[in-house]
Amino acid sequence: MTLFAELKRRNVFRVGAAYVVVSWLLLQVVDVVSPILELPDWVAKLVLLIIAIGFIPALVLAWAFEMTPEGVKREKDVDRAQSVTRQTGQKLNRVIIGVLVLVILMMVAERFWIFGPDNPEPITQTNTTTEPGQATAIEVTSLFPADKSIAVLPFTNRSAGTENTQFFSDGIHDDLLTTLSKIHELKVISRTSVMAYRDTTKNMREIGDELGVTNLLEGGVQQAGDRVRINVQLINAQTDEHLWAESYDRKVTTGNIFEIQGEIARAIASALEATLTSAEDDSLSNPPTRNLEAYRAVLISRQITRSGIFDAVGRGNEYARNAIRLDPEYADAHLALAFSLTEGINTGASTDEEVGAEISAAINKAMSLLPNYDEAWSALGHYQASTGKEGAEESFEKAMLLNPGNTQTLYAYGYMLQRNGRPQEALPLLLKSSELDPLSVNVLFILGRTYDGLEEYEEARRAYARIREIEPSSPLGYSPNSGTYYSRGHLDQALYWLRKGVAVDPRDFELGGWMVFLNDSLEDYATAQEWSDWLDSWVTNQPQPMAMQARHHYLTGNFETAVQYSNLALNLGLSDRWGSDGIFMRIKRDEALANGDPESGISVFREQHPGLFEEKPEITSANVLQAVDLALLLNMSGRPAAMQHLLDAVFEFYDQPWATSGSVRALLVPARAEALAILGDDHGALTELRRIIDKGWRLSWRWETDLNPNFNGIRETPKFQKMVRELEADMAEQRTRTQAMADRGEIEPPPETGQK
Repeated sequence: MTLFAELKRRNVFRVGAAYVVVSWLLLQVVDVVSPILELPDWVAKLVLLIIAIGFIPALVLAWAFEMTPEGVKREKDVDRAQSVTRQTGQKLNRVIIGVLVLVILMMVAERFWIFGPDNPEPITQTNTTTEPGQATAIEVTSLFPADKSIAVLPFTNRSAGTENTQFFSDGIHDDLLTTLSKIHELKVISRTSVMAYRDTTKNMREIGDELGVTNLLEGGVQQAGDRVRINVQLINAQTDEHLWAESYDRKVTTGNIFEIQGEIARAIASALEATLTSAEDDSLSNPPTRNLEAYRAVLISRQITRSGIFDAVGRGNEYARNAIRLDPEYADAHLALAFSLTEGINTGASTDEEVGAEISAAINKAMSLLPNYDEAWSALGHYQASTGKEGAEESFEKAMLLNPGNTQTLYAYGYMLQRNGRPQEALPLLLKSSELDPLSVNVLFILGRTYDGLEEYEEARRAYARIREIEPSSPLGYSPNSGTYYSRGHLDQALYWLRKGVAVDPRDFELGGWMVFLNDSLEDYATAQEWSDWLDSWVTNQPQPMAMQARHHYLTGNFETAVQYSNLALNLGLSDRWGSDGIFMRIKRDEALANGDPESGISVFREQHPGLFEEKPEITSANVLQAVDLALLLNMSGRPAAMQHLLDAVFEFYDQPWATSGSVRALLVPARAEALAILGDDHGALTELRRIIDKGWRLSWRWETDLNPNFNGIRETPKFQKMVRELEADMAEQRTRTQAMADRGEIEPPPETGQK
């Protein structure tokens, strides 16, 4: 008998196949239960390792032993006439088929539970490039057909003068939106966009076209004593056809309020032929609280916090805490408190050290009450992202898995990814958020920033133009547009849009700092001085303006004044704003070089950036320029190995996709050329400098070239001097165009503002 035939007779192949399919099923089970049981990542890896180790022994056992009616025996001890390997093989076949059926059932169930029947996955990406400067085409496929799209217009408050009735009406409207958004087959426009149509005079077709929906729900809330009446009607925005209408007149109780919302949601789903899953149907029947006053307090807390008013945050906290006192088991009350406290951190009303423990306790309590509540996971991600804590990405992923249509989760997750230099991952999330919230200025702003980070500047400009259409008074449509021009070297156009931003928001002193910066880059030092004087008249100890003024004094030959600004900023421990720390540290480096004492400069860097001295320095967008400047000091102090080690980390950062792309990171562009020059790679430094100039780098060019000691090794080369002359000539042309715009009144001098 051949070896193959003997392996087949002893069922070695069948044992191998059974081992593989059973192992695969086991791994799927581990993958499903790990998040539920909160198992560490190494558990799945350990299971896989054990399976891999056990495969060969399983085959050896199949070869050497046989199952007989009397038990397991060595194969050589079994009479071939008495062998039952054939029957064992049939049993193994049944095991393999059974496990494969289970695998198929698991895959089908997972698809239905997560995405719903016959629905595609939420985001489809095609032709996504990962190299800066190349076109990125990301196609977003909607989950929802047009006839299943709906916008719930703000409810009319018909109650007569009772305190907080507007909060009550808006709260019911908000709750209904949240309820509908959890029906997986419906596209539901977010609250931010629909609130723009309160008291609108536009007709249904206009509203539907602007929001990108086929159907509109409008209604009103009237509360009188202990009774509430809610009238609603569903209208096809394209035909003005009334699809469904109902009036609900009930006693005011939380049970009745949530019952009405559930009935409305079911009626809308039925009218639009959307199928509810069993989980969705169950959620419509379970009121989150029975305490009416707690419910009212949560509604008010949410509305106050969403107003974004600095002084209102504290009142939002009070209402949320009162709701918790009234009903400690009300998950939304704990989340309202977490939301309000987190917004307090974002507005500067409080710090993580002051309220972080209370936020964590509130979210943990909500999760203990409702472990699979998407709002709780979204709140956790929002808090983690706002405070820079680990785990935000995992929290947002969990929230999206539970509810792919939660606009706030999509926006907050996309914003975090954009801010962390991952625009290619942020874009599909923000496009989906924009689809569900098309009139949100905040979503459009971060979408513009994301396109900017992908170097798709025309798309970014369209996003900012849309902001100007929706809300002409918002500075977000003006000054950010400046970055799409200076990133390609058009500083004259950048000044135009930056000045537009100042006109809309003259109290934003950081815009004044950018006016100093851009005029300095154009070498219009007289205009830069006007803006510096404007800042001096009313702004004190703010990092970004101080950095721009320090750099201005450096460029105009007032080195001692520049050093004074830097010393003050570092002594005050000012935060890093828009690269301010890099400017202060560059000036301190040059002070040490001017004194012939690189060790003193190294000491300053060690105090301000101890992470750069670690065995494995972590280079980020916030310290890459400082790392390059420190490398020069290390080299000049006779530590070439330390210099090389640090610059290796710089190159590793620089080689990441999108590391220095877009306007937000435009200051980082020359870091690689500087590092190559410090290493003595003249050809590499000149080639890189040529590349970035040809691509449009102009920002802070004088500061970064012939005034930068990092380029001392190539400063006298003809190629370097030729590039500097090119930049000088380009800036002269752009100054002429800028002056022409100023003469036409398109770029105005600093505005009048209050004194210090």
